Amino acid sequence: MTKPARKLPTVAANAEAQNNLGAVYSADGRLDEAVVCFEAAIAARPDFVSAHYNLSSLKTYEPNDPHLTALESMSSNPPEADSETGIRYYFALGKAREDIGQYDRAFAAYVEGNRKQHALIPQNEAQADDRAERVMALFDTRFFDERRQAGADERTPIFILGMPRSGTTLIEQILASHPAVHGAGELGDLNEVIMGAPGAAPGSPFTDPLPALSMDDIEVLAREYLDRVWQHAPHHRYITDKSPANFFYIGMIYLMFPHSRIIHSMRDPMDSCFSCYAKLFNETMGFAYDLECIGRFYVRYIRLMRHWHEVLPAGTILDVCYEDVVADTGKEARRMLEYIGLPWDDACLEFYKSERKVKTASVAQVRQPIYTSSLARWKRFGETHLAPLLAMVEAYRDHSKPYGS
Repeated sequence: MTKPARKLPTVAANAEAQNNLGAVYSADGRLDEAVVCFEAAIAARPDFVSAHYNLSSLKTYEPNDPHLTALESMSSNPPEADSETGIRYYFALGKAREDIGQYDRAFAAYVEGNRKQHALIPQNEAQADDRAERVMALFDTRFFDERRQAGADERTPIFILGMPRSGTTLIEQILASHPAVHGAGELGDLNEVIMGAPGAAPGSPFTDPLPALSMDDIEVLAREYLDRVWQHAPHHRYITDKSPANFFYIGMIYLMFPHSRIIHSMRDPMDSCFSCYAKLFNETMGFAYDLECIGRFYVRYIRLMRHWHEVLPAGTILDVCYEDVVADTGKEARRMLEYIGLPWDDACLEFYKSERKVKTASVAQVRQPIYTSSLARWKRFGETHLAPLLAMVEAYRDHSKPYGS
């Protein structure tokens, strides 16, 4: 049962307070109340960019929308160019223009926001390539043959990972609707535990100390992770960890957690990559603000996933395609539960009714039933705008051969 909506003022005397309250409601899944707060903040201060930005992810704009009019009115004198406010402005403007079908103008706004954000977070592509190569070189079949897995534990983590904006949040929401599963969201614990391994040095690749670790050391790391994560739900056997970038750590996951489940969320790379480009993330997603950087990130990711499938036993990783989940949610939900070892529960088909907190960029999407409007979203912007990206990922778009031929 959803919580009853509270009666909130339509106009707020304090724009900052209403904006902050809206953010709290949004994180709590009370999206209608969040919208009222953001609208109240804008009513009090029409040029309040943070409120416009927060509202933009929760609504669909219409051509005569007064909020769109307010955003467009700022375009002749936009907020300070490279400030956080200025960057948020262009992402909000892009979203609003996209909603009303002005795709060329929307793309122009996204380009401006991404260009400014990319300048603030430069990427070291050579270093990123090197780290991926180190992972694949270390975690070969010999590495696993020479090591046993860590000791068994009744606590079963479910790792949901993949490319950002590939459907990981939807998968977690479906599984967390099962009474036996607690959805913990995006956790940083695995990264912190691995980076705190004996011999690890700050800023160095996580692979550096691993060859010298004994299996006793690995078991200590595993217990530390489990003890940390199970503070979220001490009485559950299954807890999801939905951190997309954990695909880097699948080799360690396999060693540390013999009974864990690894669900790999996949999506048409053009949709996944463009969805990243059209979204403003935090500082950990620096690759997302340049089309060629996104393309290179995708290629590294897919090479790593192909590597894990090659060196780990068949069945270790379950690939789940977002498009398949949209087409037949029940079938894919049953397939995931069977892989985990859980019986069917009808609540998994009503995942959008869950009141659990969702703290990701997909907070609005998982509060509604399955929809198809995000499929092939990239095509609205045409190959002309996205040609650099398409050239890099086209080889992986075949649904039957997602890892390339």
